[in-house]
Amino acid sequence: MRWLRMHDLGRGLLRVAGTAVGWIVFLLLVLVFGGLFAPITLLLARRWPGVRERFAAFTAGAVGLYVRTLPFLRFSVEGAERRLHGGRIVVANHVSRLDSPLLLAIESRLAGPTRGYMLRVPGVGSVMRLLGFFDADVGEAASLDAVQRAAAHARAEGEGILFYPEGTRSRDGEIGSFRRGAFRAAVDHGLPLQPVVIEGLEAVLPPGSAIAQKDRSYVVRVRYLEPLRPPYGEGPRRDVVRALAERVHRNMQSELARMRTERRAEAAQRPGDSSGRTP
Repeated sequence: MRWLRMHDLGRGLLRVAGTAVGWIVFLLLVLVFGGLFAPITLLLARRWPGVRERFAAFTAGAVGLYVRTLPFLRFSVEGAERRLHGGRIVVANHVSRLDSPLLLAIESRLAGPTRGYMLRVPGVGSVMRLLGFFDADVGEAASLDAVQRAAAHARAEGEGILFYPEGTRSRDGEIGSFRRGAFRAAVDHGLPLQPVVIEGLEAVLPPGSAIAQKDRSYVVRVRYLEPLRPPYGEGPRRDVVRALAERVHRNMQSELARMRTERRAEAAQRPGDSSGRTP
């Protein structure tokens, strides 16, 4: 028993140390990209039209490398054969502050609406704007216009828009009710929808926690669901949008429940391994 307590203490200290390393590297990235590369990019933008795209590609690559080398995070991608490319709207559940970096590590070029306060964070905000993220606080007319412009740009340029339809991080890991901005944009611009379910990240770095609660033995899963393609139905636009949002919400809830059942079954096959337990 004493050995087990010492073992658990050692693993806990490693998690804390790994989290500290992750935060230190994150701050260094903010300083380098937000304090140096972003201002240089903005200065060059008037004379070099493609510099923003190069900055976005370079930054997305750096974010991907950062996520893949975090000492406390390991993830797998499932259903990659269902993954869409080109102009599309990606909708994902929102369980942790690591959701966006994780999806950027997989998709590389995603942008979309975010809360206004994120764009006001020094360093972080300038990088996010150059990546293509934009202010979309709920209910503001300017935000609605920004979503429509982003959807039109995604269709014209063959890029992806990332939405968290819940609008905020889940506090309990469950998928909350959906707002309809993503689905309205999909209907209005004829863009396909790519639902994605993230399972396990809420156990690694839950909302309100700055310290990782799991180590790399706990695998976070990102699962691509079957995409939905236009046309989405006939009738009044409001009814089509509502039905589409409800359909995607049901699909994602069902898939999350299935993934949790799978994790419990896997853990039951390894009774001596506590890393597979859900929170």
